[in-house]
Amino acid sequence: MNRNLAERERRSNMRNLFSRLFSLLPPQTTRILIPDMVELATVYINHCQRRLEELRQRKMQLEEANKEEITSEPMISPVLNIIDSNSTMEVNLITGSEMKLALSDIISTIKEEGAEVLSVTYNNTRNMNILSIHCRRKTLLGFKITCIHVVNP
Repeated sequence: MNRNLAERERRSNMRNLFSRLFSLLPPQTTRILIPDMVELATVYINHCQRRLEELRQRKMQLEEANKEEITSEPMISPVLNIIDSNSTMEVNLITGSEMKLALSDIISTIKEEGAEVLSVTYNNTRNMNILSIHCRRKTLLGFKITCIHVVNP
């Protein structure tokens, strides 16, 4: 009796394993014999492995293309705009993100030229830096724009 019970459990276990394997396959319209289903599973697994490798390669290509796209953005020329009205002044500087702003140097230059810095706003977007400085003039001296430097990386 023990042999019969062991064989029955083995067959039940095999049926459960086949059932789990076949549940992972695409649905079939007709009933297929177990040996044919095992062959179908082998073919399907190989197909999935090839497809996975193709998708990995495509992902790498897209990531490389994205890196090239990000690094090949056009350079933005710096734009400096100074708005002078009575005793207040607004200094706006727009540069590409590839340029490094020496904020302390810019503020030092403004102070050296006789102005008091009231507020500073700095925004960094994907491809540009925007700096806006509001200040009050203490003297009537003009700015020497050549003193403000933007440094390339």
